[in-house]
Amino acid sequence: MSLFDKAGWMLAAACSIAMPALADDNEFGEFVPDEPLWELRIGGSALYSPDYPGAEDTSLNGVAAPIFIYRGDRIRFGEYGVARAIATETKRFEFDISADAVYSANSDDDGARAGMPDLDYLLQLGPQAIWNIHDTGWTKDGRNSLKFIVPARGVAATDFSSIDHAGWIAEPQLVYRRRYPGQMRQSWSASLFWTFGDEKMNGYWYDVAPEFATVERSAYDADAGLVSTGLKLSWTRELTDRFQIFLTYQGRSFSGAANEDSPLLREDITHAASVSFVWKAFQSSQAARNDDM
Repeated sequence: MSLFDKAGWMLAAACSIAMPALADDNEFGEFVPDEPLWELRIGGSALYSPDYPGAEDTSLNGVAAPIFIYRGDRIRFGEYGVARAIATETKRFEFDISADAVYSANSDDDGARAGMPDLDYLLQLGPQAIWNIHDTGWTKDGRNSLKFIVPARGVAATDFSSIDHAGWIAEPQLVYRRRYPGQMRQSWSASLFWTFGDEKMNGYWYDVAPEFATVERSAYDADAGLVSTGLKLSWTRELTDRFQIFLTYQGRSFSGAANEDSPLLREDITHAASVSFVWKAFQSSQAARNDDM
């Protein structure tokens, strides 16, 4: 999605770009960076963002967790998707499993959701299709790629004492990524994305049941459809051979959203930013034998 009204035009223009053949990388070319077959990383992240899409209230949240990465010939997981079945991968098309998570949010006394139930953590899991529009492969100047990615995920809401199905979400995105050569790896990416929810998912965010209606917050029954359009910018750099930093910015526009009339959708444009660190604690001595780095 885009933060601008010309989002549709920008997508149409991007998708109409001539699609040159992908570079003919030799199987393990001289410019492909060395990566271990497996790694155990420790990651930490801090995120400043709205409490839910279109919320006027914001929160600062943090998390730390171990991350296991495996880069096999046929199965890979932990880095660019939960798991990837290489049997379905071609130079043009890939298929894997993607995941995401959203922090919980309290219904503050003075917020748009005052007096309503708190929002639980949202855990998302589902397949995603990846079309490689353009990929230079690894060269002495690094690697450039343009992909169109379509994830569709089931969503579960949990407070870790119970778990409920919260609906379905789809988020097609056009992603450009620039990776640089060198021992200390560096890259940046820009993504234009659209978020769509089914009626149950959108209702989780935007429904106002009659018992929670007030003079300032009318009852509302959400529809399925567009949640928002967005632009995401990311940058990462290895500071040492064991330590890596990630910076991310995300802006969303709710112009034209299916539920822009909901009394809970308070903002036309929202912003979010995060900083993350990864420490590579352990890794194999055996190198990975693929160029999907």
